Amino acid sequence: MNSKILSIHYLRGIAALLVVFFHFSIYLDNYYVQKDLGWILFGGGAFGVDLFFMISGFVIVLSTKNSNSKSIFLVRRFFRVYPPFIFIFAIGSLTVYNSNSLLDLVRASLLIHKDYSLPSPSFGFNILGTAWTLTYELYFYLTFVIAMGINHKYRVVLSSLFLITPILVLQLLYTGSLSFSGDASPNIPQTNPLYGLLRFVSSPILVEFIMGMVFYEIFTKMKIKITEGTTQLILALSCGLFLTFYFGNFNNEFGMHGFGIWSIILLFGVLTYDKQIGIKENKLFNLLGDISFSLYISHYIFVNAIAVYSPNFFASMSGISKFFFMTTLTGTAAIVMHYVIEKPSIKIGKRIEMFLKQKKNDIAPINKILT
Repeated sequence: MNSKILSIHYLRGIAALLVVFFHFSIYLDNYYVQKDLGWILFGGGAFGVDLFFMISGFVIVLSTKNSNSKSIFLVRRFFRVYPPFIFIFAIGSLTVYNSNSLLDLVRASLLIHKDYSLPSPSFGFNILGTAWTLTYELYFYLTFVIAMGINHKYRVVLSSLFLITPILVLQLLYTGSLSFSGDASPNIPQTNPLYGLLRFVSSPILVEFIMGMVFYEIFTKMKIKITEGTTQLILALSCGLFLTFYFGNFNNEFGMHGFGIWSIILLFGVLTYDKQIGIKENKLFNLLGDISFSLYISHYIFVNAIAVYSPNFFASMSGISKFFFMTTLTGTAAIVMHYVIEKPSIKIGKRIEMFLKQKKNDIAPINKILT
């Protein structure tokens, strides 16, 4: 199996783009005869967050298939996520977010949600908008690296237990029932010294990382051969059902009661097709997958900048012109950021990874002699 599964890579790019279009849908609303045109087209685009979480679960298991080094795992994840985030966050802190208090900026830079008394899973979001999801990513990485440290072979099972147990226990303890809706974090008393932490680790949206890991296990271990016609039928049905949910706004909410269902349907169809027939290389989708993180983490600052500075040229544009201008602006910025910030950051991580591997190789013969 290739280190990059094209279906997953392409879906990651599509998910990022749909989240962007969800935020840009405001430029299409209340401008044309169809007042909610933006909402009709892209109101379901927020589902990309849930799809991201499942893809993350899938990719993390894949990336650790042949590596049991906890330090290398942490280095890879840090240099993949944090430098691009802190770069765009620093720009925002000096411009559109400079009215926030220093304490709020520090909290946001550490990926602490705004207010854990607000509904899950966003808990008031992050100052940098979409960065609220990175907090979940980092928590998932933490559970996974602990699982790797205990037993690499059973890392999926252990990480899943670490994620699901607080959700089940805290819901039963404080709510008396179970729900996997995204907003179902239990109402823990604010007098509890661990109030924020407990609200966060009991957020049911974390189940979506488990679903991603389960998809990986199914994808890699499924030996059943399906005919080409049946595979195409499965893809057509899954895409049709997904689009029905997407444009029908059925269960339009974060979590397994809503966007999680959409994501499972889409992932099932696309992964089945990739497994049985295969996805062909496409340069445009490949680029979109490459820049997906830069696009996702940076685009919202442009929405804020337009709102704060209100340039006259932008106000004079039509709705569709605004939409395409913002798409062009953010797409260009994401490509630049990918090559100038993201790729160099990943290279630094790889150099550190090579150093750690070399150090391990140097120590191994010494340990062998000593034993």
